[in-house]
Amino acid sequence: MSEQVLSPQGSQRELIEARAGLEASRGSSMLASWRAAVSQRDSWRYLLGLGILWMLLGMVVMPAGASFNPGKIYQGSLILLMYLPALWLACTQRGRLWRELWPLPLFRLFLVMLAWATLSLAWAHLRHVGDEFGRLLSVMTFVLAWQLWDSDTEDYVSMLLFIGGIGVALCAGFYCVLFLLQPDPSDRIAGEGTIAATNYAAALMGAVSIWMTQLRLRTRHLSILRWVAIALLLAFVGLTHTRGVWLALGTCIVLAPLWQSLRLRHWLMVMAGLLIVLAIAAPMHLLTERGMSLRPQLLEQSLHQIAQRPWLGLGQGTPITLWVAGLAYTHSHNLLTQVTLELGLPGLLLTVAMWLMVGWQGWRFRHTMRGRILLGLWIYASVVLQFDMPQLLDSPRPGWILVWLPFSLAIALELRKRAEGRADIIHR
Repeated sequence: MSEQVLSPQGSQRELIEARAGLEASRGSSMLASWRAAVSQRDSWRYLLGLGILWMLLGMVVMPAGASFNPGKIYQGSLILLMYLPALWLACTQRGRLWRELWPLPLFRLFLVMLAWATLSLAWAHLRHVGDEFGRLLSVMTFVLAWQLWDSDTEDYVSMLLFIGGIGVALCAGFYCVLFLLQPDPSDRIAGEGTIAATNYAAALMGAVSIWMTQLRLRTRHLSILRWVAIALLLAFVGLTHTRGVWLALGTCIVLAPLWQSLRLRHWLMVMAGLLIVLAIAAPMHLLTERGMSLRPQLLEQSLHQIAQRPWLGLGQGTPITLWVAGLAYTHSHNLLTQVTLELGLPGLLLTVAMWLMVGWQGWRFRHTMRGRILLGLWIYASVVLQFDMPQLLDSPRPGWILVWLPFSLAIALELRKRAEGRADIIHR
């Protein structure tokens, strides 16, 4: 019986072919698995993530309508990328999302708020009631979209907020260059679109800088990029001369040691020192020439109108005119008084209860990245919303980042805690 002897060249060739076949089979298997995952689950998650990301970036780049309202193109793109997918997914799987969210006290309180605002449309003086109902629906849809997109891990949150933060920071740097080349007559920088108002722009940039400091990044290069973005954002905020945002950022830095790690505290101390130096170096007239910006007078006029209809309010979205110093103001520049003007004392109580519950969720989960972002945004918004951006239930604008992003994070934290490692809301 003869034995076949293989040459070394033949053995090597067969070994190479075997390895190539094994790698090809692995590659095809991985590709098939990837396609299945995308087609069944991740494609919807990525679509919602893209919609949420565009909601943020569109605020700073897309043209706006009257009174800095989102433009039609921007709204139409959100309908396709976020609203319709979120509503469709919320109705699939026999309403699984609603069944998961219903036991949460914060979500039920949110639904009561939406129901009361919808009911108030019955006595509101509006030309187009459907527009206000659409705004209420858009707020609810964003909250649902965040829960559908959010994962039981922090990677999705970190990735989206990091990309969004870098995008907003690039816009901030671009607007700073334009401002330095062509200063505004008011000596205060602003953006475009929904942030064409100085205070709105400053509030958005400050909020983004807050969450950028809390992100958990894997590499040093990303961390360096993060701090460069924060520097651009804070430079923009400094050029706005918006004292309410300065106060809010200072409050966050002072209170941050209550929940931050020791390493990050050092960076925050450096930031606090820089802010103090800038405050000392800034000309005093920047802080004093505008006085109180008529906020006490606006508060007085708001309370006067609230006293006329304290229980029902004027109705969701009813146009408001406050005459102060011979000028007509369309809102009270304070979230609590604006809510009371429109929704009465029941709306005020619901808003305060929801906001306190959001803050408590942030404190409970302060050991997690989501919790720290939530707590930082909550403290920041609690200060900023006392001076401007009082629109609670409105179309997408910077106020959403201050109110409904931390609210959605609070819902997600409680929902994931109840899940205890079970499958995501979007079925695999």
